[in-house]
Amino acid sequence: MQHRDAEVTIIVGRNGTGKSTFCEKLVKGLSQRTLAVTYNGMPKIWRPYKEVDITSARAMKFKKGIRQVIAARYEESSRKNEVFRHIYTNFHNGIIIWDDCRGYIDSAVDNNKYFRQLILDFRHRMLDMIFVVHSPSDVPPRLWGFASTAWIGATDSLVNKSQVRTHSADRIIEVQHEVNEVFKKAKLQGDGGHYGIFKMVRL
Repeated sequence: MQHRDAEVTIIVGRNGTGKSTFCEKLVKGLSQRTLAVTYNGMPKIWRPYKEVDITSARAMKFKKGIRQVIAARYEESSRKNEVFRHIYTNFHNGIIIWDDCRGYIDSAVDNNKYFRQLILDFRHRMLDMIFVVHSPSDVPPRLWGFASTAWIGATDSLVNKSQVRTHSADRIIEVQHEVNEVFKKAKLQGDGGHYGIFKMVRL
């Protein structure tokens, strides 16, 4: 069996580009088990998947498939950030999708010790992590240093190089312009061909 390192991937695109559908296609059918973390159960692409009890080590040992985690359930003051603690404690060797993560992940990664440890230990714990955002600026700046791949969809705001801490910032800006043009032309056709247009950048 060939060894591989776990990876951090960033998927960027404004509303209506098909980020979550694209993300589901990336993971569906893989042998790795997957947690899809959302803020409140949206987008609806994740609704058919069973919600998992992250406080249960037994439930988190599911063997395959996709399970949903709703971060807002852990938002009360007495349980704030519990979602990260339980995932860190009970989940390894799989994929975590942080969908629309700006709603529940602090831009200062070090403010949450369990999320910070997930990032620092992702290779050791064999956790592939996918961050789904609307804009490059929605990504906590420190995460760019861990990411190896970005999928760029149409965006409203172009990369601010001071916020994107990667040597590939110029390439991301170039790809943003390319994808925005392709998306604009495809949308004018009116046949839905604009949905799911993403281009990969190796970071």
